[in-house]
Amino acid sequence: MAAALGLAATLPALPAVAGTATAQSSALAAPTVTAVTTAGVGLAWPDHAGAHHYEVRHSTSPAFTDAVVEEKYNSRYVDGLANATTYHIQYRALTRPPGAPYGTYVPTGWSDTLTVTTEARFPGAFTTLEATGGLDSITVRWNETAYTTHYTVVVADDHKMTRNKRTFENVTGTSLTVRDLSQGSRTGMPTFVKVSAHNKTYLTRTSRRLTAYAAAPEVAGTETLRFAAQNLLCSTCKVPGKTFAPWATRVKTHLATIKAQNPDVLILNEAANQPLPGTKKVRSMDGFVAGLKKQGYALDSRLEKAGQRDVPNRVAYKSAKYALVDKGWFKLPTARGENQRTAAWVLLKSRRTGKEFYAVSTHVSVNLPQTGATSKESSAELVVRRMAGINGQDLPMVLGGDMNSSFYQQPNAPHSAFIADGWTDTASSANRTNYLYPTTHYGTGRKLEQTYGRIDYLFTKNIAGTVSYRNVITVKDGTVVSKHGSDHTMVTATAKLP
Repeated sequence: MAAALGLAATLPALPAVAGTATAQSSALAAPTVTAVTTAGVGLAWPDHAGAHHYEVRHSTSPAFTDAVVEEKYNSRYVDGLANATTYHIQYRALTRPPGAPYGTYVPTGWSDTLTVTTEARFPGAFTTLEATGGLDSITVRWNETAYTTHYTVVVADDHKMTRNKRTFENVTGTSLTVRDLSQGSRTGMPTFVKVSAHNKTYLTRTSRRLTAYAAAPEVAGTETLRFAAQNLLCSTCKVPGKTFAPWATRVKTHLATIKAQNPDVLILNEAANQPLPGTKKVRSMDGFVAGLKKQGYALDSRLEKAGQRDVPNRVAYKSAKYALVDKGWFKLPTARGENQRTAAWVLLKSRRTGKEFYAVSTHVSVNLPQTGATSKESSAELVVRRMAGINGQDLPMVLGGDMNSSFYQQPNAPHSAFIADGWTDTASSANRTNYLYPTTHYGTGRKLEQTYGRIDYLFTKNIAGTVSYRNVITVKDGTVVSKHGSDHTMVTATAKLP
């Protein structure tokens, strides 16, 4: 056909297109780019003399393996491309020689090659993000997001995603198990998670922050023990800017709360037996102790004489259930200008089973720094060391008190010190109530946002798991409607002695 039309000789080195005459040689420059999108490329090239229309071919291979060829009449746009993908593009002109049958065209050779990368599509949205807890671990799951090649998972111990931060990169699935959590099963504390989806060019979409918890430690044991901690707010103690009911009224509130919760062991802070203002003989703890006795409680020690100004801790216990085997106390680090801080302990024996266990009351100074030689951390570490020496038989232990340190005061040093020594925060229980509410409220019944503001804790050691935990408040529509005898709420836990 080419010879019949008087055209140039056949050029076997150039590709032919079905339905065309033999291709002509060409020196066409590469097309230029007018626009790039996530799915297409706009092209431009100079008009070729005599061209009826053009063809464009594109491939992800420089050798144009499996190239796609498109006819172009008026359009110079190539669409249907993959996002964030490099393409090699050429064009050629097709002319219709005079007298040639309709539909018969002579192509030029392909132009020089244009190499261009389509824009990346932003990764799709996270519609599912959840976690389940395992022993000192969490498994995070999310939906497969569109236009995503891989994921990054970040976990940390704080909201800012900086403390004990761990990063897992190049995750190709839609789940990840993170083991050996620094805030594991015994801590009762959360791990925070963010997942980021990336595309080929590392354009990133990051999920919302997820709060996750390791699974609660498994519960084991035979004899049920219900214990509680209460900072009484001593009769002469004051909180700046706050007004409280008279001590006599607060005693009635405390006794009513104790009766309602009915713990076997009651750990007390600020149980100082001080003379009441305006009186000479009436001591603050007289009525409270009488009320405890009516409910079947005995105290670990005799009350100090009126006028003593320390901040004692005490342990009360149901005398029908337990016999006092031993007791003691020791000094704690104290801030300058404060009364001496102490910790008290008792060794109790079950009258039913003969099993023995320790109960400890401690109160860390609010005026100490978190860490240092004399600090909240050193206070907890001292309790750990002293109780390890006292409890030479590794008997079960329960401990409670006001640590004056919460999740928000990083590092939450007292909590960390007990966890490091193998103690269990009872708030790690799978059955916990009002866990997210603070344990201080100033007695106003004001609305409290859910936080991790616990500063009153109950710990166990040599006891497997915790049956239940409760921050003893009544909440209605986000408002604490219960009244309390202190600026602290009672916290309770139930465990099983081995």
